[in-house]
Amino acid sequence: MGKEIEIKTIQKYSYMAFSSRSGKNDVKAVIMLTDENGFLGYLHFMTNGCVLPQTEKKYKLYYFYYHFGDMPVIVDMLRNEGPVYIFYMEENKENCRISTTMELVGEGENFKR
Repeated sequence: MGKEIEIKTIQKYSYMAFSSRSGKNDVKAVIMLTDENGFLGYLHFMTNGCVLPQTEKKYKLYYFYYHFGDMPVIVDMLRNEGPVYIFYMEENKENCRISTTMELVGEGENFKR
């Protein structure tokens, strides 16, 4: 049995940064992801250096965990790339990610929103 990959296209996002969270494992910010059917899941940004929880899928939603220092890269991808996808593999969670697919060099971002 091969490893199945769930691929979802992210169409919209919103994010929030929390005030006064100072614990070692606190979530400092969250990005909510949606597609044409509603919520896809959440990107949780936790204290830099903490041990991150494993990516998971529960209640049909995807939960990804990153360090707070990774947030600028993720926000840049969501703002400036297109399309952006969720790749989720139940059997291979260390390769779960949000990403683009292969693009031509110098192609530019000519996608419709």
